[in-house]
Amino acid sequence: MLSLAERAQRVYLLLDTLNDPYPTPRGSIEPGSGPSPSRYVPCETCRRRGEVRVRAGWTLCLVCDGTGWKRREGEPPWDAYVELPLEEANELPRATSPPRLGPLGDGGEAWEALRARYDRHGSYREVRRHLDWLSLVHPSRYLLVRRVLVDHEPRALDRGAGHELRIGVVLIARRMPVVKVPGWLIERGNADQNRTVEGLAAAGMTPGQIARELGLTRESVQRKLRKKKQRANGAIPR
Repeated sequence: MLSLAERAQRVYLLLDTLNDPYPTPRGSIEPGSGPSPSRYVPCETCRRRGEVRVRAGWTLCLVCDGTGWKRREGEPPWDAYVELPLEEANELPRATSPPRLGPLGDGGEAWEALRARYDRHGSYREVRRHLDWLSLVHPSRYLLVRRVLVDHEPRALDRGAGHELRIGVVLIARRMPVVKVPGWLIERGNADQNRTVEGLAAAGMTPGQIARELGLTRESVQRKLRKKKQRANGAIPR
Protein backbone atom coordinates (compact mmCIF):
# COMPACT_ATOMS: atom_id res chain seq x y z
CA MET A 1 0.00 0.00 0.00
CA LEU A 2 1.20 3.51 -0.80
CA SER A 3 2.11 5.81 2.07
CA LEU A 4 -0.34 8.54 3.07
CA ALA A 5 1.93 11.23 1.54
CA GLU A 6 2.01 9.40 -1.80
CA ARG A 7 -1.76 8.85 -1.75
CA ALA A 8 -2.28 12.55 -0.97
CA GLN A 9 -0.08 13.46 -3.95
CA ARG A 10 -2.25 11.29 -6.17
CA VAL A 11 -5.42 12.81 -4.76
CA TYR A 12 -3.98 16.24 -5.67
CA LEU A 13 -3.64 15.06 -9.28
CA LEU A 14 -7.19 13.70 -9.37
CA LEU A 15 -8.68 16.86 -7.89
CA ASP A 16 -6.66 19.05 -10.26
CA THR A 17 -8.06 17.17 -13.28
CA LEU A 18 -11.55 16.40 -11.96
CA ASN A 19 -13.23 18.83 -14.35
CA ASP A 20 -11.00 18.14 -17.36
CA PRO A 21 -13.56 16.04 -19.28
CA TYR A 22 -16.35 18.59 -19.02
CA PRO A 23 -16.95 21.04 -21.88
CA THR A 24 -16.75 24.77 -21.34
CA PRO A 25 -20.27 26.11 -20.65
CA ARG A 26 -21.57 28.04 -23.62
CA GLY A 27 -24.41 30.53 -23.38
CA SER A 28 -26.53 32.07 -26.09
CA ILE A 29 -24.33 35.17 -26.05
CA GLU A 30 -20.55 34.91 -26.26
CA PRO A 31 -18.97 37.61 -24.07
CA GLY A 32 -15.91 39.35 -25.38
CA SER A 33 -12.75 37.82 -24.02
CA GLY A 34 -10.08 39.89 -22.36
CA PRO A 35 -9.10 41.46 -19.04
CA SER A 36 -11.73 43.21 -16.95
CA PRO A 37 -11.52 45.31 -13.79
CA SER A 38 -12.10 43.47 -10.53
CA ARG A 39 -13.99 44.78 -7.54
CA TYR A 40 -11.01 44.01 -5.31
CA VAL A 41 -7.36 45.01 -5.46
CA PRO A 42 -4.30 43.78 -3.53
CA CYS A 43 -3.96 45.31 -0.10
CA GLU A 44 -0.92 47.59 -0.14
CA THR A 45 -0.88 47.89 3.65
CA CYS A 46 0.03 44.24 4.24
CA ARG A 47 1.30 43.46 0.70
CA ARG A 48 -1.32 40.67 0.39
CA ARG A 49 0.01 38.84 3.46
CA GLY A 50 -3.15 39.45 5.50
CA GLU A 51 -1.03 40.49 8.49
CA VAL A 52 1.27 43.37 9.36
CA ARG A 53 4.37 43.53 11.51
CA VAL A 54 4.07 45.25 14.87
CA ARG A 55 6.50 45.62 17.74
CA ALA A 56 5.30 42.39 19.40
CA GLY A 57 5.40 40.38 16.14
CA TRP A 58 2.56 40.12 13.61
CA THR A 59 -1.11 41.10 13.80
CA LEU A 60 -4.15 40.89 11.52
CA CYS A 61 -4.32 43.58 8.84
CA LEU A 62 -7.40 45.69 9.61
CA VAL A 63 -7.53 47.23 6.13
CA CYS A 64 -8.30 43.93 4.40
CA ASP A 65 -9.50 41.92 7.44
CA GLY A 66 -6.68 39.45 6.91
CA THR A 67 -7.66 38.42 3.35
CA GLY A 68 -4.88 40.28 1.51
CA TRP A 69 -7.48 41.96 -0.76
CA LYS A 70 -9.57 45.11 -0.31
CA ARG A 71 -12.46 46.64 -2.24
CA ARG A 72 -11.24 49.01 -4.94
CA GLU A 73 -11.76 52.62 -3.91
CA GLY A 74 -9.95 55.01 -6.23
CA GLU A 75 -7.06 52.65 -7.02
CA PRO A 76 -6.20 51.94 -10.66
CA PRO A 77 -8.28 49.07 -12.18
CA TRP A 78 -6.87 45.62 -11.44
CA ASP A 79 -7.47 42.24 -13.10
CA ALA A 80 -7.49 39.59 -10.34
CA TYR A 81 -7.36 36.68 -12.82
CA VAL A 82 -3.94 37.55 -14.26
CA GLU A 83 -2.95 39.54 -11.14
CA LEU A 84 -1.87 42.62 -13.05
CA PRO A 85 -3.07 46.21 -13.38
CA LEU A 86 -5.72 46.35 -16.10
CA GLU A 87 -3.53 48.56 -18.30
CA GLU A 88 -0.75 45.95 -18.30
CA ALA A 89 -3.18 43.04 -18.62
CA ASN A 90 -4.63 44.56 -21.81
CA GLU A 91 -1.17 44.39 -23.40
CA LEU A 92 -0.88 40.62 -22.92
CA PRO A 93 -1.41 38.39 -25.99
CA ARG A 94 -4.93 36.97 -26.22
CA ALA A 95 -5.45 33.21 -26.39
CA THR A 96 -7.92 31.87 -28.91
CA SER A 97 -10.94 29.95 -27.67
CA PRO A 98 -10.31 26.19 -27.44
CA PRO A 99 -12.30 23.98 -29.82
CA ARG A 100 -15.47 22.64 -28.26
CA LEU A 101 -16.25 18.98 -28.26
CA GLY A 102 -19.05 17.94 -30.55
CA PRO A 103 -21.65 15.16 -30.38
CA LEU A 104 -20.87 11.53 -31.04
CA GLY A 105 -24.29 10.48 -32.35
CA ASP A 106 -25.77 7.46 -30.55
CA GLY A 107 -22.67 7.22 -28.39
CA GLY A 108 -23.61 10.41 -26.54
CA GLU A 109 -21.62 13.60 -26.17
CA ALA A 110 -17.85 13.58 -26.56
CA TRP A 111 -17.35 14.83 -23.01
CA GLU A 112 -19.30 11.86 -21.67
CA ALA A 113 -16.97 9.45 -23.46
CA LEU A 114 -13.96 11.37 -22.16
CA ARG A 115 -15.30 11.31 -18.59
CA ALA A 116 -15.90 7.55 -18.89
CA ARG A 117 -12.27 7.14 -19.99
CA TYR A 118 -11.04 9.15 -17.00
CA ASP A 119 -13.25 7.11 -14.65
CA ARG A 120 -11.94 3.83 -16.07
CA HIS A 121 -8.31 4.78 -15.53
CA GLY A 122 -8.57 6.80 -12.31
CA SER A 123 -10.39 6.88 -8.96
CA TYR A 124 -12.50 9.87 -9.94
CA ARG A 125 -15.80 8.40 -8.71
CA GLU A 126 -14.29 7.81 -5.27
CA VAL A 127 -12.83 11.32 -5.18
CA ARG A 128 -16.23 12.83 -6.01
CA ARG A 129 -17.86 10.78 -3.26
CA HIS A 130 -15.28 11.72 -0.64
CA LEU A 131 -15.39 15.35 -1.77
CA ASP A 132 -19.12 15.29 -0.97
CA TRP A 133 -18.27 13.79 2.43
CA LEU A 134 -15.77 16.59 3.08
CA SER A 135 -18.45 19.19 2.29
CA LEU A 136 -20.57 17.77 5.14
CA VAL A 137 -17.93 17.32 7.85
CA HIS A 138 -15.52 20.20 7.02
CA PRO A 139 -17.35 22.82 4.88
CA SER A 140 -14.54 25.41 5.05
CA ARG A 141 -11.87 22.92 3.94
CA TYR A 142 -14.20 21.63 1.25
CA LEU A 143 -14.63 25.14 -0.17
CA LEU A 144 -10.86 25.63 -0.29
CA VAL A 145 -10.30 22.30 -2.05
CA ARG A 146 -13.17 22.89 -4.43
CA ARG A 147 -12.31 26.46 -5.38
CA VAL A 148 -8.52 26.17 -5.52
CA LEU A 149 -7.84 22.63 -6.79
CA VAL A 150 -11.01 21.67 -8.68
CA ASP A 151 -12.35 24.97 -10.04
CA HIS A 152 -8.89 26.64 -10.29
CA GLU A 153 -10.18 29.98 -9.03
CA PRO A 154 -7.46 32.65 -8.76
CA ARG A 155 -7.06 33.02 -5.02
CA ALA A 156 -4.24 34.32 -2.85
CA LEU A 157 -3.74 31.80 -0.01
CA ASP A 158 -2.07 32.79 3.21
CA ARG A 159 -0.14 30.29 5.32
CA GLY A 160 -3.22 29.26 7.32
CA ALA A 161 -5.41 28.72 4.26
CA GLY A 162 -2.68 26.71 2.56
CA HIS A 163 -2.41 24.53 5.67
CA GLU A 164 -6.19 23.96 5.73
CA LEU A 165 -6.13 23.10 2.02
CA ARG A 166 -3.48 20.42 2.57
CA ILE A 167 -5.43 19.00 5.51
CA GLY A 168 -8.53 18.75 3.31
CA VAL A 169 -6.62 16.74 0.72
CA VAL A 170 -5.08 14.47 3.37
CA LEU A 171 -8.52 13.79 4.89
CA ILE A 172 -9.71 12.57 1.49
CA ALA A 173 -6.55 10.51 0.97
CA ARG A 174 -6.97 8.83 4.38
CA ARG A 175 -10.36 7.48 3.28
CA MET A 176 -8.92 6.05 0.05
CA PRO A 177 -6.60 3.06 0.68
CA VAL A 178 -6.24 2.69 -3.10
CA VAL A 179 -5.83 5.78 -5.29
CA LYS A 180 -5.75 4.99 -9.00
CA VAL A 181 -4.44 7.72 -11.30
CA PRO A 182 -4.40 7.63 -15.13
CA GLY A 183 -0.98 6.67 -16.44
CA TRP A 184 -0.57 9.85 -18.45
CA LEU A 185 -1.04 11.96 -15.29
CA ILE A 186 1.44 9.87 -13.28
CA GLU A 187 4.07 10.29 -15.98
CA ARG A 188 3.51 14.05 -16.08
CA GLY A 189 3.44 14.33 -12.27
CA ASN A 190 6.56 12.19 -11.83
CA ALA A 191 8.46 14.24 -14.41
CA ASP A 192 7.53 17.50 -12.66
CA GLN A 193 8.30 16.05 -9.23
CA ASN A 194 11.64 14.61 -10.34
CA ARG A 195 12.69 18.02 -11.62
CA THR A 196 11.71 19.54 -8.26
CA VAL A 197 13.61 16.90 -6.26
CA GLU A 198 16.70 17.30 -8.42
CA GLY A 199 16.57 21.08 -8.15
CA LEU A 200 16.33 21.00 -4.34
CA ALA A 201 19.15 18.47 -4.17
CA ALA A 202 21.29 20.70 -6.39
CA ALA A 203 20.57 23.55 -3.97
CA GLY A 204 22.21 21.50 -1.21
CA MET A 205 19.18 20.12 0.62
CA THR A 206 19.42 16.63 2.15
CA PRO A 207 16.93 13.88 1.21
CA GLY A 208 15.22 14.31 4.58
CA GLN A 209 14.79 18.05 4.05
CA ILE A 210 13.49 17.50 0.51
CA ALA A 211 11.01 14.90 1.78
CA ARG A 212 9.62 17.33 4.37
CA GLU A 213 9.44 20.15 1.82
CA LEU A 214 7.55 18.13 -0.82
CA GLY A 215 5.53 15.87 1.47
CA LEU A 216 7.28 12.69 0.26
CA THR A 217 8.96 9.87 2.10
CA ARG A 218 12.74 9.93 2.55
CA GLU A 219 12.98 6.60 0.71
CA SER A 220 11.06 7.99 -2.28
CA VAL A 221 13.41 10.98 -2.52
CA GLN A 222 16.49 8.74 -2.28
CA ARG A 223 15.08 6.48 -4.98
CA LYS A 224 14.54 9.42 -7.35
CA LEU A 225 18.05 10.72 -6.73
CA ARG A 226 19.55 7.26 -7.35
CA LYS A 227 17.74 7.07 -10.69
CA LYS A 228 19.07 10.53 -11.62
CA LYS A 229 22.61 9.38 -10.83
CA GLN A 230 22.11 6.19 -12.84
CA ARG A 231 20.83 8.20 -15.82
CA ALA A 232 23.84 10.50 -15.57
CA ASN A 233 26.18 7.47 -15.58
CA GLY A 234 24.36 5.87 -18.52
CA ALA A 235 23.20 2.88 -16.46
CA ILE A 236 19.56 3.44 -17.41
CA PRO A 237 18.17 5.17 -20.54
CA ARG A 238 16.86 8.68 -20.29
